[in-house]
Amino acid sequence: MNAPVKPTLLTWLERNTMTISLTDRHSRHRRYLTVASPILILVIGRLAAVFFAAHIGRWAWVGSSLVYWGSMAATIYLLGDMGQVRQWFSKPQGSRWWAVPAIGMGLIAFPLLLIPNLHVLRGGPLTLAWVAFGAVNAICEEAYWRGFLLDGTAHLPRAVGVIQSTALFTVIHPLMLGVFSEIQRFDPSHPFELLPFLVIVVMIGLVYSLIYLKTRSLRLAILSHVLSDLGNLSIFLFMNVVTMG
Repeated sequence: MNAPVKPTLLTWLERNTMTISLTDRHSRHRRYLTVASPILILVIGRLAAVFFAAHIGRWAWVGSSLVYWGSMAATIYLLGDMGQVRQWFSKPQGSRWWAVPAIGMGLIAFPLLLIPNLHVLRGGPLTLAWVAFGAVNAICEEAYWRGFLLDGTAHLPRAVGVIQSTALFTVIHPLMLGVFSEIQRFDPSHPFELLPFLVIVVMIGLVYSLIYLKTRSLRLAILSHVLSDLGNLSIFLFMNVVTMG
C-alpha cells in the first residue's frame, strides 16, 4: 500500500497564490461596486421620490427618506468594512479648531430659512419629526457620502473621491428632493435659479469631506449636518410650507 503523498512546496505555493488571487479579485470587485454605488443610490432615490409623490403627495418625504436611508445602509453593510464604520464615530483627531468650520457650515441656513419661517414650528408631531429627521438623515448621509465613499475610493487620487462624493451628493438634492420640494426643484426654463442653492450644497460637501479626512471621524460632520437640516427646516421645506428669507 502506497503512503500518502505529502504536499510539496510547489503545491503549497500554488494553492496560496490562488487564494491571494481570488482575494485580490474580490477586493477589486468591491472597489468597483463602491465607486459605482452612488449611481444606484441616485436611481433608487429618484424612483422612490416619484412613486411616493404620486401616491401620498405632501407626505412623500416620509417614504422617500426611508427608502433612501435604507439603500445607503444596505450598501454600507454589504460593501463596507465594519472596522472602518466603528472608526467613523470615534473621537475626532487633530486640531479642535475643525469644530469652527463645522459649526459655521451648519448654521448657514439659519438666516435664510429658519429665522424667516419660525412660525411653522408650533410644536406637536411635525416638530418632533423635524428634529428626528435631522438626526437620522445626518448620520445616514455622512456615513455614506463621506465615510463610505471616501474610504472606498482611498485607492484613487484623493481629489477623485472628494469630487465624486461632493458632486453626487449635490445632484441628489434636485434629482430626488426636487420631485416634491419646490425650492430644490430644477426648472429648465430658469436653469440658473437653483445655482445659489447648489453652490451652498457643494461648499457643504467639500467642507464635510475635508473635516472627515483631517479628523478621521464623522462626529463633527454629523453635528454640522444636523444643524444644517434643522436650519433649512427639512420636512417643512419638503412639504412646501416655508419660503426663502
